[in-house]
Amino acid sequence: MSWKKSALVATAGLLTFWISSSHRPEEGMFPLNYLNETELKQAGLQLDADDIFNPEAISLTNALVNVGGCTGSFISNEGLIITNHHCVYGSVAKLSTPEQNYLENGFIARNHSEELQVPIPCKVLQSYEDVSDRVLQGLEAITDPMVRAQTIQDNIKSIAEKDQTENPELKVEISEMFVGRSYTLFRYIYLQDVRLVMAPPLTIGQFGGDTDNWEWPRHNGDFSLVRAYVGPDGKPAPYSEDNIPYTPQKFLKINPAGTKEGDFVFIMGYPGRTFRHESAAYLAFQEEHHLPRIQQGFKYQIDAIKRHTEGNTAEQLAFAGTVQSLENTEKNYRGKIQGLRRTHLVEQRKMEEDAILEWCKQKANDRGTKVIEDIRSIWAQRDAMAPVYYNYLLMNRQSTVLRTLNQLAQLEFKSPESFQDEEALQTILGTYKLNNVALERDLVVHLLNAQNEANGFSYKSADAFLAQKSQQGDRNFFQSSYVQSLTTNPNAILKDPLYQLTRPMMLRSAEIANQWKDQETLLQSLMPQYTQLRLEFQESLGGDHRFVPDANSTLRLTYGYVKAYSPNDGEVHYPYTTLDGMFEKANTRPDYRLPAETADRLRKDNVPALFKDPKTGKIVVGLLYNMDTTGGNSGSPILNAAGELIGVNFDRSFTATINDYAWNEQYSRSIGCDIRYVLYVLKYVSEADHILQELGIQIP
Repeated sequence: MSWKKSALVATAGLLTFWISSSHRPEEGMFPLNYLNETELKQAGLQLDADDIFNPEAISLTNALVNVGGCTGSFISNEGLIITNHHCVYGSVAKLSTPEQNYLENGFIARNHSEELQVPIPCKVLQSYEDVSDRVLQGLEAITDPMVRAQTIQDNIKSIAEKDQTENPELKVEISEMFVGRSYTLFRYIYLQDVRLVMAPPLTIGQFGGDTDNWEWPRHNGDFSLVRAYVGPDGKPAPYSEDNIPYTPQKFLKINPAGTKEGDFVFIMGYPGRTFRHESAAYLAFQEEHHLPRIQQGFKYQIDAIKRHTEGNTAEQLAFAGTVQSLENTEKNYRGKIQGLRRTHLVEQRKMEEDAILEWCKQKANDRGTKVIEDIRSIWAQRDAMAPVYYNYLLMNRQSTVLRTLNQLAQLEFKSPESFQDEEALQTILGTYKLNNVALERDLVVHLLNAQNEANGFSYKSADAFLAQKSQQGDRNFFQSSYVQSLTTNPNAILKDPLYQLTRPMMLRSAEIANQWKDQETLLQSLMPQYTQLRLEFQESLGGDHRFVPDANSTLRLTYGYVKAYSPNDGEVHYPYTTLDGMFEKANTRPDYRLPAETADRLRKDNVPALFKDPKTGKIVVGLLYNMDTTGGNSGSPILNAAGELIGVNFDRSFTATINDYAWNEQYSRSIGCDIRYVLYVLKYVSEADHILQELGIQIP
C-alpha cells in the first residue's frame, strides 16, 4: 500500500469516527418532510407524525406562527399568540413615552379595545410543495454562473407569481433548501392586523440585560402576548377598528405542570439561517474576518449610542430597539468565535476536504478537485478584500451621512448628468434625518478613519477635517437643512467638502463590493457540486450520512431533553432556575435592576405547588434543554411528549451560538421561559386573571 493510500485510509477512518460521533438523534432542524416517526417515537414522542403535520387535516403545525421573524404559537381560539418579549421589544419601545412608559412598567390590555397595534405581521403555514424540478428547468445547457443564477431567479419569480395568482388569499414564498439543488414553495395565511395584549415590566422581561444574554443560569420572563385580527368577513385585512379576533385552526394546550429533568421535549419554529454545509475556507473566513469585524463594529456603535443618549429618556427609548438588536448580535458573534475555536470545526472540515481531494485523485476525478480548489481560491481573494468590504458595510449600515454620501457618489458615477435628475436626488435626500447629531458625527469620524486606513488613502484624519470645517463655519451634511437645499441646487453637492473627501473612497469601496457580489455568484454555482461531492465521499465511507438542509426561516422541528450541562471545566448547571436565584442577583448590578414594587409582586406566600420544581420546592423561572435551535427560534413553543406547551424558547447558551455552524452535544444548550413562570407573572405581576381565563387555566 502506498503512503498516499495509507494516508487516505487513516484520514477516512478518523472522518468516519468524527461524522458518526458528531451526529446524535437530538441533532437537526428537520423540515417537515424529513421527520422520522420511528426515531421520534423511540426518543419519547407520544404523538403520531400526522399529529404534527398533516396536509389533509388539522395538526400542531396550524398553531405555529411566524411573528415578524420570530416564532409564536396560538394559545386560544381568539387569536392570542405567545412569543418572546424581545421579539416585541422594539414595538413596545415605540409605543412608549417618558410619561407612559410601557417598556419600563409593562403593559396589559384589560379588554380587546385596549390592545395596541404593533407592526408585526404574522404568517401561518397552510401547505408546501417541492418545486425543485421547475426551478432548475432549462439549466442543463447553461455553464455561465451569472446566467445560471439569473435563470434560477427568473424561474422562482415566474413560479411564485403563477401560484400567487392561483391563491390570492395566501402569501406565496419559495425557499432555497440546498443551493442550486432543492427548492420548496410555501403558502401562508398572512395576518396584517396584530395588537399588543401583554408585555411584562422590562425588569422581568429583560432581567439580566446584556450581562445574562446568551448565558445560563437565566432568570428573565422573556415572553409577551399579541393577538391577531381579521376583517369582519373572517379574511386577513389591514388594521381597522371593525376587525375581529382571528380564529385559528389550532391552538396549543398549556400544561401548567411543566417538566422534570430528563423529559423528552420538542420545538417547532422558524429558525433563521445556519451554515452547516459550507466549506472549510468559508468557516475560516467567518472565524478570522466576518465575525470579529462585525462584532467590533457593533461594539463601537453600542458604546457610542449609550454615550450620546445618557440621561435622556426619550432618546434612550428611541434607540432602545437598535441597542438591543446590536447587543444581541455582538455577543452572539463573540460566542461563535469561541465556539469555532473550541470545536476546531475549521480544522475538521479542512481535514475532510483534504481527504476528499485525495479520494478524487485516486478516482481521477479532476472535476471534484477543481471544485474545492476554486472555492478555496475565491475565499483567499476575499481575505485580502475583507478590511475594505466590511468597513464599507458598516459605513452604509451605521451612518446616515455616509450612506447618503455613498448613494450620491454612485449616482454621479452612473452619469455626470444624474445630479440634474430631481426625482433621483429626492429619493436619496428626501428621507435624510439625523436623530442625534453628536452621535452621527462620532460614527462618521470613526468609520471614515477606519476606511481611510483600510483603503490606504493618505487623507488627514476625519476628526481633524471635521473639526477644521466646524471652526470655519462651513455648511456640511450634519445640517439637515443643507442636505434638503441640495435638491434645489444639485451642483452644490460636487463642491461640498465632505462629499469631496469621501467620494474616491466610496467609489473604491463600491468597486470592491461589486467584485464581492460577482464572487458570490461563482460560489453559488460551485456549492451544489461541493455538497454532492461531500455526500458521495461520505457514502463511500459507509453508513447513513443524510444531509439535513440548512435552516432558512422555514418551519422546522427539533427535539431533545431537559438536560444539565458542563460548559467549562469544573462547572455543572442544573436545568432549572428559580425565583430565589433572581432575588439573589437583584440590584447587584445595573442589568439586575429589580424595583421594589415589582419584587413585592413576585414575592408571594403560600404559592400553589404547580409553580414549583418538585425537586427543590422552589418557583421555577427558566429551563435548559439540548435541542438544536438558532435565531428565528425565538418565541418557539417548547412542547412535551404529548404536544402540550411547557415553555417558550428564547435563547441559547453562549457556547451554543456555534449551532449556526454545527451542533455539539457538550456545548449546545437552548434556554426557555418555563410555562410555570409565564403563568406566575400573568397571575401575580400583571394581575391578568382575564387572560388566564381565556387560556382555560385555573390557579388555586
